Amino acid sequence: MTSLLCQPELLGQVLFPCTQTLQNPYGICTHVTRKGWDYEIRDREMDMLRDARVGWIRSDLDFGTAFSASGEFHPEVFESVLNSADHNDLQMLGILTWLDKYPWDDPDYHHYIDTLAFRFNGRIRYWEMLNEVNLMKGVKNLPEKYVKSLKTVYECLKDRSPQNQVVLSGLAEMQGNFFEELCKLKAQDYYDVMNFHSYFSPEELIPCLEKIARLMEHYDFRKHIWLTECGMSTNLDAETSEGFYTDLLPAALKRINIQESMVTVGYLQDRATGYKTLNDAQVELYLKPRAKRVLPIDFMHMRGLHPSRVPVLIATTDEYFPLDYFPLLVDYVRKGGTIVLAGGMPFYYNSSLPSKAWFERHVLRTKLYPILHMSPLNNRYDPVTFEYLSDIPPCSDRCADADFEYEWPINAAHPARYLSAESLHPGDSLISLISAGTERMKGAVAGIYKLNSDDLTGNIVFQTRMYCHPIPDKEEEQARRVARTYLLAFAYGVDRVFWYNFRSKEADMYEREDCFGLLHADFSEKLSMQAYRTLTRFCPDGSTRPLLKQNDNIFRAQWVTPDKRIVRAIWSPYQTMSYSYKLPPKATVYNHLGQVVRCTDNKLTLSDAVLFIVE
Repeated sequence: MTSLLCQPELLGQVLFPCTQTLQNPYGICTHVTRKGWDYEIRDREMDMLRDARVGWIRSDLDFGTAFSASGEFHPEVFESVLNSADHNDLQMLGILTWLDKYPWDDPDYHHYIDTLAFRFNGRIRYWEMLNEVNLMKGVKNLPEKYVKSLKTVYECLKDRSPQNQVVLSGLAEMQGNFFEELCKLKAQDYYDVMNFHSYFSPEELIPCLEKIARLMEHYDFRKHIWLTECGMSTNLDAETSEGFYTDLLPAALKRINIQESMVTVGYLQDRATGYKTLNDAQVELYLKPRAKRVLPIDFMHMRGLHPSRVPVLIATTDEYFPLDYFPLLVDYVRKGGTIVLAGGMPFYYNSSLPSKAWFERHVLRTKLYPILHMSPLNNRYDPVTFEYLSDIPPCSDRCADADFEYEWPINAAHPARYLSAESLHPGDSLISLISAGTERMKGAVAGIYKLNSDDLTGNIVFQTRMYCHPIPDKEEEQARRVARTYLLAFAYGVDRVFWYNFRSKEADMYEREDCFGLLHADFSEKLSMQAYRTLTRFCPDGSTRPLLKQNDNIFRAQWVTPDKRIVRAIWSPYQTMSYSYKLPPKATVYNHLGQVVRCTDNKLTLSDAVLFIVE
């Protein structure tokens, strides 16, 4: 089999079988087959979807809706949905579920599939075999059981009509080795379309797609591929973590005689690797009002960075960091710099992107900590009571002389991670600012390593709060992701992309699952709906597949619309920058919301919001 991945001209280009022109590529997930969700308002939703140039809907074919406990068939709900879809020229991807028993445990499963296939023959042509099967818990030998049921579905649907297409379960984030296990079991013999889900930032689709392509190549098969869930929730944060930057960090710096308003604060933002700690909106809200000056620092400039110029550096906000650049941090601290580690157990994964830490894990754990004189709390047992200091301890406390209000509830969503003084050298000290544990035993979950020893003379400000990514305006962030997600997926050969989802339920504004939609519950539009309309306007069905070029993580895509307009898209996801660009004659620049952008002196400001250049 010819390798796609070793051909330089295809680097960053099509990796999967696909059409040269986009053919009905836009899909939306919507719960129109579920009563009490979107079923009752299906006509209104589908009318809006048609107007937005969407061609596909994806919804569950819940067996409990169509079959009674005694096996009687009640197709009325699905019939009504398909009638509405037909009226609005929408095709449906139906997600197969089960009734009472898992498919592999149900001897009647073939009957259910055959009944649906017979009734909706020709009206539903694409059938997805379960949703996110790799997230099922407590099922032994799950890959084997899934392939067994997948084979049943495939043979049943193909017997009814060769036109039926089986879509693999949408694999959540491609985590672990589940897809490879399916490949080993020859699951590819029993589906037509490979399928996955991703809720990472759009550019992190790239390593995910490359992983899928490598596995297809290794196991000697090629399949069309769909992305049937992507998106972002705009839920409110009940337990915000922005106070770390606005409250705790200034207080911590004051304790080591650094007045934030008098110094330059840097934050890592590296275009070459994609690693970044804060985005522009976070910098504007959390750093600029307090620091004398704020500078983005890339790894190239870290090599000569001296604390006299930039005394404070936001180094991590999560548990991943590219190992190759760790010595630069050590050198900075050696010279007296203060680094800020703002979330989780830092340096736990060797990665520049969170997606790689998630599904291509290179685990470092805490082996780098002694180099910075840090250490995890290794002995969690009370020497008197032998009580274990758990991840969800009964109490947490600010230090007695706290001059800050910030703290966070330690619970299942934010479990405790403890650091200790076990690796300090003579002259070093650990200042605990927030501790957690029991009345008898506590460990530091936020504090300062004040280093003044033979090899390190700087400081480390840390908090180990897990999953703490304050986003100042989630609706704006959601809108910025729309075009990038679709254009990247199309350029790499994904046939169809489904945004999750159309309308937010919003029963609880703090509940993540309730707030993914492009619309609010009352049908008012989020900015992301405007971004979606802009994308389908400038890259409509029938356009040539976008040709993607990437240089220093400036992304440029180009395509031709059915009416022969040349359209270009350009963005810089990891760092806002000024970019020289000579506009073609009679070209107009639009932002991701479809608003005209002025290009002064052939300069464009690039950011993570796509600019469309339309001739």
